Amino acid sequence: MATTFKLAVLVAPLVLGCVAIAGEPSDASAAELPEVVSFNESIRPIFTKNCMGCHGGPKQAAGLSLIYRESALDEAESGRHAIVPGKPDESYLVERVADTDSDFRMPPADHGPALSDREVALLRKWIEQGAKWEEHWSFIPPQPVTPPTVKNAEWPREPLDRFVLAKLEAKDLVPSAEVDRGEWLRRVTFDLIGLPPTVAEVNAFAEDTSADAYEKVVDRLLASSKFGERWAAVWLDLSRYADTMGYEKDPHRDMWPYRDWLIRALNADIPYDEFTIKQLAGDLLPEKAIEDRVATGFHRNTQNNTEGGTDDEEFRVAAVMDRASTTWQVWGATTFGCVQCHAHPYDPIKHEEYYEFLALFDDSRDADVGEEWPWVAVPLDTDKFDEASRLDREIAELKEHRHQSVLSLATDLERWQPLAIAEATSTGQTRLATRVDPGTGAMEIVTRGTVSNRSMFTISLATRTATSATALRVDVLPKNVAEALKSPEQGFVLTRLRAWVDTPDGQSKEVFFCDAISDDAHPQMDPLDVSNDNNQGWAAYTKINRPRWAVFVFAERAEIPAGAKLRLQMKHERDAEGSSALVINRAQFSLSNDPAWTALSSGEFAAAKAKLQVRIDARNSIKSVAMPVMAELPADIARETYVFERGNWLSKGAHVTAGTPEVFPPLPTDRPADRLAMARWLVSGEHPLTSRVMVNRLWEHLFGIGIVETSEDFGSSGTPPSHPELLDYLALRFQNEHAWHVKPLLRELVLSATYRQTSRVPRELAADDPQNRLLGRGPRNRLTAEMVRDQALQVSGLLSDKMFGPSVMPPQPEGVWRSVYNGSTWKTATGEDRYRRAIYTYWKRTSGYPSMMTFDAPSREVCTVRRVATNTPLQALVTLNDPAFVECATALARRAESEGPNDTAGRIGWIYLVLTGETIRPATATELLDLFVDVTTRYDANDESMTTLGATPEQFALVIVANTIQNLDEALTK
Repeated sequence: MATTFKLAVLVAPLVLGCVAIAGEPSDASAAELPEVVSFNESIRPIFTKNCMGCHGGPKQAAGLSLIYRESALDEAESGRHAIVPGKPDESYLVERVADTDSDFRMPPADHGPALSDREVALLRKWIEQGAKWEEHWSFIPPQPVTPPTVKNAEWPREPLDRFVLAKLEAKDLVPSAEVDRGEWLRRVTFDLIGLPPTVAEVNAFAEDTSADAYEKVVDRLLASSKFGERWAAVWLDLSRYADTMGYEKDPHRDMWPYRDWLIRALNADIPYDEFTIKQLAGDLLPEKAIEDRVATGFHRNTQNNTEGGTDDEEFRVAAVMDRASTTWQVWGATTFGCVQCHAHPYDPIKHEEYYEFLALFDDSRDADVGEEWPWVAVPLDTDKFDEASRLDREIAELKEHRHQSVLSLATDLERWQPLAIAEATSTGQTRLATRVDPGTGAMEIVTRGTVSNRSMFTISLATRTATSATALRVDVLPKNVAEALKSPEQGFVLTRLRAWVDTPDGQSKEVFFCDAISDDAHPQMDPLDVSNDNNQGWAAYTKINRPRWAVFVFAERAEIPAGAKLRLQMKHERDAEGSSALVINRAQFSLSNDPAWTALSSGEFAAAKAKLQVRIDARNSIKSVAMPVMAELPADIARETYVFERGNWLSKGAHVTAGTPEVFPPLPTDRPADRLAMARWLVSGEHPLTSRVMVNRLWEHLFGIGIVETSEDFGSSGTPPSHPELLDYLALRFQNEHAWHVKPLLRELVLSATYRQTSRVPRELAADDPQNRLLGRGPRNRLTAEMVRDQALQVSGLLSDKMFGPSVMPPQPEGVWRSVYNGSTWKTATGEDRYRRAIYTYWKRTSGYPSMMTFDAPSREVCTVRRVATNTPLQALVTLNDPAFVECATALARRAESEGPNDTAGRIGWIYLVLTGETIRPATATELLDLFVDVTTRYDANDESMTTLGATPEQFALVIVANTIQNLDEALTK
């Protein structure tokens, strides 16, 4: 029977393994099992490592997925149950993983090694105990936990220390000694403000013997304006900030107001929930200010492709997908992008749930257009922010009121007389045909064949009877309305509209328009511009996804006698990137004789229009810079979202509405499902990930590695937390006691006994815990790319304290920056802009600042949650040869001559102290003094490369020594 059954299952196999995730080798023999087998601790890792490749989200071989309990317990295609709770002998999973025949055991031999005896025993015991299922730990809300009792009650300084100490004591280990004051000061100063302590600060702290000396240092650093500059650098990686649009052309973009907002917000320590809401949905706040709209630059940092021949819709979709994935990475540490093409391989997030979440971003107004609209005019003078915010609100309200006051007049089709089309011609290759709309019976024009750029239509329209017209309505439709909802068609820009009344006796009289209104109260282009000869006008730019309309009001009644025709001239003087024609491809026309339209040019409506213009003029008088921001489409022209089959944006499946994955709490119901609802959902306190992820991020930047090492992935394929109870304790403390304020949480962390430990590695931990996961020693991390530059500037005395404003271009090697297509050049800054902090350095995605790239700064084309530190010879080449670092070393040497001791050895020691925060060791001092002497003998007064650095052999040699110290490990670590 056994053999017969095995032959049968070859026909309907129940595969229980596929691609294995890298992990530790399984034990050769079974070890003592836990009394109660936990699914999350013992079983989920087995499934993730050995089974999910074939029985996860994308691939559910034999109809079995081990991500979802209902699927795991259900009958598989073989007719058998993989798991029968309480009955391991009836559970086919146990039979297959324990099979000694490599042809039938799971996972198959070519997909991974067999499970160890211990793993099989764990599965058996877990099933025997009822196969109790648990959600992954990170999808369960943090639970309140009391700091554990410890033996060494004198060591903890903060409650968090008890969690660390308890784990060390459980392994019969003790914490490391407290670090000396100088090393702690350097560590905490870099961690909180991104700069080294000054000599004066080192001396002051050394002399301060008060009980709260450490607290005073931390409070001073948290209050420093440099705090925001240091931590904004973290958020610039997360938000993929750059001063350029990206892709190959990579032209300039003014995004620096967002960077400045970040610095100000972090310095003000606005609560993280508010910080989150403003970045994700500041434009949707009821009383939004300029700052709230600037904050939404977070999601306008997406790349924008302005190259010829690209499809705006394709890259709009790419930006929307990036926003969805980035939101999950930054606030949820979840690899949500995996769900674009299929269900998540390891976590319970379904394919369609990706698109439900995507729908929250799909209605943004931006559409990959070169102008990067929508944008906000950000005043260059921050004192003008309040005035500009007030004017923006008033302008928006007046436009909305104006729109609403005539909306019923415009949309009541009973008030409109459809026009017959007597003749329709076009310039260029564009051919116009007429037909009857099968749905409405209205006559319409449609383009045929090749559509030329800048086509000008001439259309002759006939009325049924004589009429006295007050307004013309133009309806523009996609050629295929149903399909355009899924895949928008090429849009249009009507740049000039003129009209004449042609009478039967050959007379022709031009009639003029005095006003225009469209279906959008806040369009990118003003429809009234059709009265001007420019490239603006009424538009669906650059795509059209549903019918659009506009009403053009006659300045005086247009008298159209019986038999007369209304002749229209319609220009399209605008192209899309790559010269794609932006021409009306399908249109219908109608007239109204309602006197209400004529009334728009006088009375209350005219007064409101004048009032609006006064405010627009006042707003335009405030000197500003245009910065891309988020904004929503109105409901009547909103997009609809569909599932992309296999992730292909051209292949649309089922229609979906906005929502969030079922495994998480639902969106709040007190408002529509939009970005604001989603942002509030993230920081509601019920979301299991938000506070944990932020706490872990802060911990990672202080200790070099997060409590969860994979700070970008809290899911099943990420690493489990080293101290799960500590993570939950800090997460709940952050959102409750600290009310989402970051600074008090950082204060606790850097004043803790855990943080104050020496970074010297105890012998007993060197082999067993090289990554310091047990936290038995203090952190010693390399400086970030920004800190390397900023330290060199500060110790040399060159660093500028200037904050905010447009990004600057400090010195970089010649020939690095070559911009294709756009012709921009690197213009090296002069004056203090040459020496500003790294956060103000111009960031070009396709050609990053070389020294920062070499020290692991990302290109910021996409969100970077964690910079992975490298150590290559290129880094030494930068600090030893880069013009900026040589200039800093020269200034530092001159500073040592004026501020340091009078003797060479003393000056070398002084340079070492300001660069490392430590007193130079004798052996190091001897080596550096020998270097000094050797260099003096090589000095050539006729070599300009040497004389530029020093007028004498001694000056030149001191520069070389300063440059060398600048490159030492002691100078490049906190």
